[in-house]
Order: sequence, then structure tokens, then C-alpha cells
Amino acid sequence: MADSGPAGIVHGSSSEGPLSIHGRSAKARRASSHLRGIVPPAPCRTARFWSVPLVTQEDPFAALGKKPRRWWIAPLIVLVLLGVVAGVVARRHAKPAPAQYISERVTLGDIEESVEATGTIQPLLQVQVGAQVSGRLNRVLVDYNSRVHAGELVAEIDPTPFRAAVDQARAALQSSRASLAHARAAEALARIQFNRNDVLIARHLIAQADLDQTQGALAVAVADIAVAEAEVSRNEANLSTANTNLAYSRIYAPIDGVVIQRSIDPGQTVAASFQAPVLFIIANDLSRMQILANIDEADVGKLAERLAADARVDAFPGEVFHGTVSQIRYGSVTSAGVVTYPAVVDLANPDLKLRPGMTATITVVTQRHSGVLRVPNAALRYRPGAGGNSVHAQSGRAPRGLSETEGHGTLYVVHGGRAVRVPVTVGISDGYLTEVSGGGLRVNDAVVLDDTGVTASGRPQQHRLF
Repeated sequence: MADSGPAGIVHGSSSEGPLSIHGRSAKARRASSHLRGIVPPAPCRTARFWSVPLVTQEDPFAALGKKPRRWWIAPLIVLVLLGVVAGVVARRHAKPAPAQYISERVTLGDIEESVEATGTIQPLLQVQVGAQVSGRLNRVLVDYNSRVHAGELVAEIDPTPFRAAVDQARAALQSSRASLAHARAAEALARIQFNRNDVLIARHLIAQADLDQTQGALAVAVADIAVAEAEVSRNEANLSTANTNLAYSRIYAPIDGVVIQRSIDPGQTVAASFQAPVLFIIANDLSRMQILANIDEADVGKLAERLAADARVDAFPGEVFHGTVSQIRYGSVTSAGVVTYPAVVDLANPDLKLRPGMTATITVVTQRHSGVLRVPNAALRYRPGAGGNSVHAQSGRAPRGLSETEGHGTLYVVHGGRAVRVPVTVGISDGYLTEVSGGGLRVNDAVVLDDTGVTASGRPQQHRLF
């Protein structure tokens, strides 16, 4: 019995098998679905189950609205967690690996303790030549690197206004001297009159008032002479000042030397109202130079005067200039929180290779010991971990030696695969090697610089990349 549904779809069954769907048999439909990779559900004998429309998705369960069950995910997560826990427990209870020591041999040789510093090269004596008067420069007679002698004319300022000032002062002086002569003549006349009246008053020929008047005139004449003399003195001083200014218009070299700086050109105006401008800098002798070095406060106690010093400059790589420490100044210089003390190093410069203003690096050898045991500085800083292969590992902490500033230190020497603690006496150091003695230390003993074994907690060291 069959009935027809919508859109010409026939539902039902017969004794011969399932009816056709969409005009095709169920068998043909399954075959077509297999070709497309889709397995249709088994045919149902009840007509209402065949009412499900045909779905052509790749998931065969999508037609029924269900998803496949992934029952294996939960057991896999449990197995992963169990593996992580087992790894952590095994790592915590693992036996620490033996320490691997990085060591170097004890050597026998010479060692030098030195102090290094930088400074600026300067001439032993350099003089700044300036101008004491203002005016326009007429001539500049020297240039850079010019050799001059003491008293040689190097520049001249226009002397015209200064000559006029000299003439004016000379005229004023002549006028004051004439006034002095007039005052002296008036004083002589007043004195004659006073003497005459003094004789007449004794003979009672004149009144007392006449005598008093001539006496007052004499006193005024004497005072006028004093005023005239003071005016003469003032004009003489003015004339001397004018002559001095005229002389200052000619600038002379104060010392023998070389002009290393020139700050003025002909035609420029020099203004010396408030401060004398620097026109030239003359260095006395460039064959003898000095370095003003900045010594760190931690090293200044090692220096002393008359110690030998070697200087190097970038202009002549590989060449060493020899000198001597001539002075260590007490005044300190603080720059960016760093305290330094100036030290003066004198050195010869016969070839004139060293120039003023160069930056030099000096090395001062403070001590030198020959034929001593030497170890790297890193060996004195090494301290093993508590869980390491050290003899003193059972103490629960890294052993501590005496401070090196007290002349004592601690080394660890490898014996039988273990680091044995050896107290030693510390001597001088050159920055990489340090002099040591005592403790039964011998040449070619292996002193520990570092280890790659375990940390102080007893766990293997983890060398991380980041």
C-alpha cells in the first residue's frame, strides 16, 4: 500500500521491497551515497521514519542531529598529568650530579701593580697674552706656531687716541706749572707787604688792621701755592697714565716660546673695559711637556712622587713616552659624583710629537715583585655551593675567607676530584693575576675559578637561555 506525499514523493513499502524515493529505489540511493562518501541510514519498515529528508552532508550523523563520541580524550589527559607529576617527583629525589670544575694552574713569574689614569697634555709654562687698552688692531705680526722672543712686538693697537691723550695731559701739566709760578709770585708779593707793615706797625705808623690784612693775604698766597703744586702733581700723573696707555697699545711677547693660539685678526676692535681679552697663548718650551692626570681616590694612596710613568696617545699607537710623577695635588675634583686628584707627570718631548691638548693614558708602576706565585683574580672570588663536591660542603653554607684588604684570601685547589679550601696570603695584583703565598700552594696546582655542578641548594644548575 502506498501513498503519495508532497512534491511527488512516494512513501510506503511493498512485499517486494522498499518503494522508490524521488523516483529511485533505496538500493540505488545507497549505492549513489557510497560513491559520494555518505552512508545513509538503514531503511525502516515504518513509513514515518522514511519521512526524514535526504541529507547530502559528509557527516553521516548530521542527519540525526548527533555528534560522534570522543571517549578517548579524558584518559589521555589523565595519563599526561600522571607523567608530569612523576617527572617532578623524580627530579626532586634525583641524586645531584658531581660538580665540574673550571680551573687554571698556579704559575711562577713576575707581577707588577700599576695605576692607570687619563689626562691632558700641557706645556710646562704657557702664558696668555692680552690687551689692557681698548682700540682697533692695526697690525698682528705673528701667527700660529710662530717662534717669538721676550720683548718682541707681536701686535699693535691704533695709537692715535692715546697720543692725543698724551698731548692733552702734557698741556694740562704745563698750565698747572704756570699756575704754580703765578701763585709763588703772589706769595712773594704778599710776604714783602707783610714784612713792610710789620716794620711800620712797630713805629706806630700804620694801624693794626693794615697789618692783619697783609698777614691774611700772605696766608692765602701760601695756600694757593699748595693748590698749584697739587694740580701739577695730578697733571703729571695724568701724563704718565697717557704715556702708559700709549705704550700698552704695543703688545710684546712676555717670554720666549711658540704661539699656540691666536684669537685676533687685524682690523678687529679690542674691548678691554671689564676684562682683558686673550689675544695669544705662548708656550715656553714644547720639548718639555706635562700631563695633568686625574687619579681615582681609590688609587691615589698608591702613588708617590718621583715614580716612573709611561704615557700613550692615540696619535702614535704603540709608542711609549717615559716620564716621572712630579706632583700629587691635595685639592680634589668632583665630577658626576666621582672624586679624583690631579697628578702632574713631566715627560720629555724632543721630537715635538706630543701637542698641547692631547689626551694621554698614563701607567704608573707602583710595585714590582719577581719570582712569585700567581693565580687569576677569579680564583680568589670563587666560593662553592653547599651541595657541591667541596670538602666543606657539610657545613651547610659556603665557607668564607678573610677579606683581601687584610692581606688574606681563600683558594680552592682540586685534589682527587674535590675542591679543597686553602687559606693564602694575598700580595699585589696587576688586574688579572694576584700574588699569593702560604697554604702549601705549589706551581701547577689547579685552582678553581668556577664550577658547573650544583647550586647551594643542592639542585643541579639550570643553564637557561633566557
